[in-house]
Amino acid sequence: MVQVFPALVIADGLLFLGAICLGLFVRGEQFYPQHFILGLFTIIVTVLIHVVVFTYFAAGGKMISQAVFIGHLDQEPLHRVRRHKAKVTRCIGMSFLSLVSIVVFGALVEKDPSWQWWHIAAVLIAITTNAVSFYVQYNHIVQNAQTTAKVFEQYNAAKGKPAS
Repeated sequence: MVQVFPALVIADGLLFLGAICLGLFVRGEQFYPQHFILGLFTIIVTVLIHVVVFTYFAAGGKMISQAVFIGHLDQEPLHRVRRHKAKVTRCIGMSFLSLVSIVVFGALVEKDPSWQWWHIAAVLIAITTNAVSFYVQYNHIVQNAQTTAKVFEQYNAAKGKPAS
């Protein structure tokens, strides 16, 4: 996950950039369908990245929990992993709210063009919110990976297996 996550974030940033560029060219129906489709795809990809991160922490926490309890290891790493998951979950919640605001204001622009500036503001807020969220998530992913490696070293040592 440590290696894959930056690539996902860069791809998502490029999608946002593409949707914004298309949005700048929308005049009535001209370029609107392309902007809408790319914007929708961008939001879906952003949500999926957050879901993958949440799943990573949920599954990783379960693995560490099992290793700690089966191997009778110190429970401090388990508490650390749970703190990482809690912080990441809060970031994901804020990111989802910002994405919802893009959709809401984008729908309002379709009905009444005077909402355009609210839509643009929502996009800027969402990009900022998601950038900060991705930064925080990456830091916690790195820390979680280090904790996981240490726990499994301890688990293998407790079970008498050589470290892999």
